[in-house]
Parts: sequence; C-alpha cells; structure tokens
Amino acid sequence: VAFEHAADTEKYPEEAFGPAWQPQKLYYNQGFNRQRTEAMHQAMLDRGLESPYTQWLERWEKMGIKEREITTFVPCGDFFEIRDKALIAHATQIDPDGGWFRVPMDIQREVWPTEEYELAKSRVETSLPEHDLFAGIREN
Repeated sequence: VAFEHAADTEKYPEEAFGPAWQPQKLYYNQGFNRQRTEAMHQAMLDRGLESPYTQWLERWEKMGIKEREITTFVPCGDFFEIRDKALIAHATQIDPDGGWFRVPMDIQREVWPTEEYELAKSRVETSLPEHDLFAGIREN
C-alpha cells in the first residue's frame, strides 16, 4: 500500500508527511533462496568440506517451502568482505562463528557471486532477468 500511495498528496499531505515522492521499483530481498543454498552446499561437499546447509535443505524439503521468483541478480562478489564485516558488527544478532561464515570467500565468489532480489512492482520498463537494481530508472 505504501508503494502504491507514496505520491498521493490527498492521502499523505505534504504538511504532515513532507514532499510526496513516488518510488519507481519495489524489490523483495531473496538472500535465502534454494538455488543459492544448494549451489553453495554442493560446492562445499565437492571440495570435501562440511556444508553448513545440510539441515537447512532437509527442513526446506520437509516443510515444502515454495521458492519465490528471483528476477534480479546483482554482482556483488567484490563486496562480500564488507557485507560480512557489517553482519559481524551485529554479533548479538548473528553468531560470528556460525554457519553464515563457514563458506570460504573464494567459493562464494566462484559459485554464487551475486545478491538476489524479486522485482515485485515496477513503474518503469525493464527486462528480466535484471543485473542492476536501477535498470529502467537510470535511462529515465
């Protein structure tokens, strides 16, 4: 609803909410998707390493969780160290020695060097799959 009505000055008067602005695209983050998890799992096993994803995959199978559509793959491999440092900064929310950080960086970059999103709504033309969150916006 917020996306649809963001620029509605009758619903959200500028005096109370500030200047109206309409976002052009809305994404859902898809960081925990089955394709990525299975690829990382298999890469770890292929290298003779223990996979931190074995139980995740078993739970997904058991629960019959449906996969959401991934429409956008943004290359981010060069920034994975920064991502991990940001996550580690939240040590009360994520275990720095936990499964999140067990897949070596070189395997992550080789096997799945992207972050994934689902384009939920767009007010601009774009073609799928996307590799840039600003596709269709930069040109306008």
